[in-house]
Amino acid sequence: MEDILKDDHFKLLAFLITSARGCVDEPPLYGPLRLVDAASRLIEIMRKEGKVNEQIIKLQKMIKEKMDLVMYDEEMFIEFLDELSKELAKILKSE
Repeated sequence: MEDILKDDHFKLLAFLITSARGCVDEPPLYGPLRLVDAASRLIEIMRKEGKVNEQIIKLQKMIKEKMDLVMYDEEMFIEFLDELSKELAKILKSE
């Protein structure tokens, strides 16, 4: 069992489960915050496994730079989510 505790996939699983519980009592925009945080963590796992390209790394960079907006500017945070979605759409269209 000790090995599973060090596994990045398990760590993400634990984050998702505890985040789901946290969302029950947190402000509504914390749900999207937790989701983009999970996305960044997943990109990190993908990076370790050699499954990312520059476009995906750009998504992670955007998340790390802007996810804290939720704490002081909710409107800008929502705009960031829109921007992030557009960048993802660009990746999907290029494939």
